[in-house]
Amino acid sequence: MIRKVYPVIVSFLLLTISCQASAVTAPMLNHAPPLLTPEATEAATASSISAPSTITATSRSTSTAASTLTPVPTPTTSPTAVPAPIHAMRLDFTNYEASRAEVARDEQLMRAAGINMVNLGAGRVEWTYFKWAGHEANWSNDVKDTGIDFLAEDSTRFKQWAQVDAVIDVLSPNYIRAHPDKAAVSFGGVRSTDLVSTAELTHGQFGQDLLAMIDYVAANYPVDSISITELFYHSDGFGPDDKALYLAYTSRQDWPRLTDGTIDHNDVSIGNWRTHELDVYLDQAVAIAHKYDKQLFLDVGLSTDFGTTLEALERVTNEHGTNYNVVLEHMDKIVIWGYFALDEGFPTGFFQDIGQFLGKFGRDRVILSIGLWGRSAPSISANDLENAILASQAGGTMNFWITPITLMSAADWQVLDKLWGIPSSP
Repeated sequence: MIRKVYPVIVSFLLLTISCQASAVTAPMLNHAPPLLTPEATEAATASSISAPSTITATSRSTSTAASTLTPVPTPTTSPTAVPAPIHAMRLDFTNYEASRAEVARDEQLMRAAGINMVNLGAGRVEWTYFKWAGHEANWSNDVKDTGIDFLAEDSTRFKQWAQVDAVIDVLSPNYIRAHPDKAAVSFGGVRSTDLVSTAELTHGQFGQDLLAMIDYVAANYPVDSISITELFYHSDGFGPDDKALYLAYTSRQDWPRLTDGTIDHNDVSIGNWRTHELDVYLDQAVAIAHKYDKQLFLDVGLSTDFGTTLEALERVTNEHGTNYNVVLEHMDKIVIWGYFALDEGFPTGFFQDIGQFLGKFGRDRVILSIGLWGRSAPSISANDLENAILASQAGGTMNFWITPITLMSAADWQVLDKLWGIPSSP
């Protein structure tokens, strides 16, 4: 009797084990793992190598036991999705009032050149290219004279085939004329005509108005992201109100100074303090944008103060208060100003080193902006534009932002058509 029952019991036990193994592996088969950022992927890989989890070990043991009874399919995983490269173009106009005749032509050129993000000027707190309800006095003359909400028209138009980014400029000459005591002061004691003090931005009325503007754009316009530009404090931001914040943060008695008594504006403590101030303030802006499912980008400078070599780029400083690592803890992306023909300038080949350097911050988190402004001529040559893009791509850069469209020549469009353009139908 025992001999007859024993095979039945064994079969029942084997069937139970097989069902349990299938139940364990089934979710692995039906659900792809969450997509990870490059940084998260590296962290997860390192963790799995150094200390395999108990769950992994148990699953491996269960699969081994079950494989002698019933074949179990090998779990499959979906490959990590790679974001499509961003090919952005800053769309602006020399005359907004007359710009409607240019839009159709610009749209045709951008689409043919493979542009997939259009960056629209939203204006400034004091000079908007959209109808900011409750702030009619801040509308630009173009909006007042034509009655056109340019941001509404253009974002609706380009949203049909591209990502749309609204660019907000923080320069504020009108505000400073009305409130001269709120101007940023340079380390040499000169008041800015365009930039408010760090304290006025982070704790003052202007900063609150800027947050309100971001909120209004994010809530009412079909944009995917908002970019903040011109937020650079290096030579500026050393007035009495800024000094009070710096002393409170560092517990020092004065600004760091050089032997001749002038403020050492490159001192790391100043960069650390200003990065902290901007970080706390910009957190509020990020929260506003994300509330409406919009991303927030920040323009940041590219420092070549230590030379034009890859080793020199590794010496990233906080000189503008926008340490890349700190900014990217909150911002969705940073837009690097690669305006190689301005200021000190650098050869287009240096973009390869820049691309390699920026890769450490996450290639999908960085957009390299190539400026078309020239040094000895109004704009760079088409050959320089092509070389800059190719060198950047060789260094690993995937996201580009070309600015401004008003300087694009026919030869420049041919370069973009060749590199990124959509092939014509036969």
